[in-house]
Amino acid sequence: MKAGLKRIWKTGWTNFKRNSYLTLGTTGVMVLVLVLFSALMGVNFVSSKIVDILQEKVDVTAYFKADASEEEILSVRGELENLNEVRGVSYISKDQALEEFKAKHAGDALIQESLGELDFNPLQPALNIKAENSSQYASIVGFLEANKFRSLIDKINFYENEQVISRIESISGGLQNWGLIVTVALALVAVLVTFNTIRLTIYNQRQEIEIMKLVGGSNWHIKAPFLVEGALYGVFAALITTALFYPSIYLVSPKVGQLMPGVALFSYFVSNIFQYVALIFTAGIILGATSSFVAIKRFLKI
Repeated sequence: MKAGLKRIWKTGWTNFKRNSYLTLGTTGVMVLVLVLFSALMGVNFVSSKIVDILQEKVDVTAYFKADASEEEILSVRGELENLNEVRGVSYISKDQALEEFKAKHAGDALIQESLGELDFNPLQPALNIKAENSSQYASIVGFLEANKFRSLIDKINFYENEQVISRIESISGGLQNWGLIVTVALALVAVLVTFNTIRLTIYNQRQEIEIMKLVGGSNWHIKAPFLVEGALYGVFAALITTALFYPSIYLVSPKVGQLMPGVALFSYFVSNIFQYVALIFTAGIILGATSSFVAIKRFLKI
């Protein structure tokens, strides 16, 4: 058994390195597939982090009408605080809102001058509400829009935030879907290229195969080297992909961090390096071995 496996491995390795141009081309196509697949994982991580960060920053602000008294607003706050979905509620009075607005636009002389000319406070009192989970905001808004609060509340800003998050999720989903389509298309090309490479190998070794059959070689010992050859294309493609991917991620990660603080792309792939390497090698071996298996079934009649 040990001698048989050694012979299978040796023959498969010989087939792999026999035609360097075919080997290079086949491995190169597989590298493209695995690099694109790796990039798709990176895009998925970045987009999910962006959505998480946005959802963490999302809140609901209920703006009350000018004639709503502070007592009524505080009463609404008390009822909100009793809800299980609500993590916290902060009351922003008209005076506090004006001070915050002035501080925010301290460097804008036009706005400061315009506010100075007003003889009244144009801002509205508000309640700022944080939910335990971003999926619970809709029910909180429904509670605020109940009949007993409708006459007090002027507007709720949740829907604008919800649209932003939905748009980000839609863009993220689109990128992932298109990336997956392109990856599958390239994977099919890789399978086709490897399939043709194995077919040529079978054709070139037809006399050797005939001799092995005549001397009593089993079907397994004849077929297995071609499976090994296909798997080797995937192994080497995975090695090259890993060698290219991590330096690329290292260079790209600081720029991603500048655009999106809190998104540590390189750290994510370093902390998950074993899972990533296992996934890439598994994908490469499956691509190569599947292509070889199809070619063997199609062209190796023994």
